[in-house]
Amino acid sequence: MQKRIRWFVWSLFAVLAIYTGISVYFMEHFFPGTSINNTNAEYLTVKQVNALLMSQAQAYKLTLLGREGETEELAPADLGVTYYETDAAGQLKRLQNGFLWPRMFWQRDSYRLTPGISIDEEQLRGTVRELKLVKNGKHPQNAWVELTGDGYELHQEQQGSRLSIRDLEEQMKEAAANQLPKLDLQEAGCYLAPGITAESEKVTALTKKLDHWLGSEITYEFGPENQVVDNKVISGFISLDGYEASIDKEAVTAWVHELAESRDTYKKPRKFKSTLRGVITVKGGNYGWQIDRETESQALLDHIEQGDILTKEPAYTQRGNVWSNNYDIGDTYIEVDMGAQHMWFYKNGQLIVDTDVVTGNMSRGYGTPAIVAAVKYKARNAVLRGADYETPVKYWMPFYGNYGIHDAGWRGKFGGAIYQTNGSHGCVNTPPANMKILFEQAEKGTPVVLYY
Repeated sequence: MQKRIRWFVWSLFAVLAIYTGISVYFMEHFFPGTSINNTNAEYLTVKQVNALLMSQAQAYKLTLLGREGETEELAPADLGVTYYETDAAGQLKRLQNGFLWPRMFWQRDSYRLTPGISIDEEQLRGTVRELKLVKNGKHPQNAWVELTGDGYELHQEQQGSRLSIRDLEEQMKEAAANQLPKLDLQEAGCYLAPGITAESEKVTALTKKLDHWLGSEITYEFGPENQVVDNKVISGFISLDGYEASIDKEAVTAWVHELAESRDTYKKPRKFKSTLRGVITVKGGNYGWQIDRETESQALLDHIEQGDILTKEPAYTQRGNVWSNNYDIGDTYIEVDMGAQHMWFYKNGQLIVDTDVVTGNMSRGYGTPAIVAAVKYKARNAVLRGADYETPVKYWMPFYGNYGIHDAGWRGKFGGAIYQTNGSHGCVNTPPANMKILFEQAEKGTPVVLYY
């Protein structure tokens, strides 16, 4: 019994001695299954680990990866980096308690360690500025809007390849401190980004406004003809100042003025299909179409700003009877051929009055003006007064100033060459019977075409 006790005690002492001896060993050496910086560190001492760390540091290279596949490799000297030993390995070893060495049979330890580091900021800054990635970098471009002939074009932002020096320096210092082999400049956020993208609020607000304006379509009616203000026209009215858009009121006004110049007939010569002479050119008087330029300029500006789609007439200060039918005179008009001393009245294309007349006395300088006018009003039993005359008439239809058409019962003859020496003071003297018909059938505003 005593022998068995002694044997057990001696066995226990032996085991304790072996356990203690192994524990003492692993107080100075790293456990099996230990790796540092992906390198096997089994059974290494702290001194040996420090030597390993310094060896790795001296061999360290940092590769910069550009977003377009460019690379540049830098050594510690390029980075202004100096490495030195620290107690990091010793602190790590103390985490592995030597008396707990049996855990090495089921546990593996992997660590990341770097030696101490000091960085020469001036050296690093000089290296950064000489990098090809820095020197060859292109500035990013903001998204921008360009007006075109029929609207606008949205140009997407361009990322470019310009690097932020400050961010790059910080990321390189961080990489060197952790001995990272590669630094992806895109992932690290080192590139300068465009300040304004296609999704930026100021861009989306601008394109929304432009879409609203350019979506307008104003169709002006001129009888059988139309003139359309669409995106091609409206784009010429828009001014851009950066990301702000405005409609140039002067451009709108200029366009309306051009429209008026091309469409107005008021006081302008025009073609006319005469009864005896075919198509002739007659001079302007007080008849015809005249666009109200100021009113219509403001109206067009308002339509565009409201995004209107509509068909309309422009505002007029003076109106004719028709558009494009007998060159804006239409098929209801009074025609006076003063060379033939004859007058015709057509109503809706039908000849109503066909009569000789007497117009202004040419020898005395009273010649009736050759113009296109319109009946201003009609009056019964009027008295015509001048410097040397006072004449009552039954029917009076003035068309231009004091010029008008009236009955002339005092005349026995009409037509021929009477007007050359015995004509009127400028009015169109008409036989009473025909004047009665004309007065009853013609309306205020009826065109009066007079020519020699």
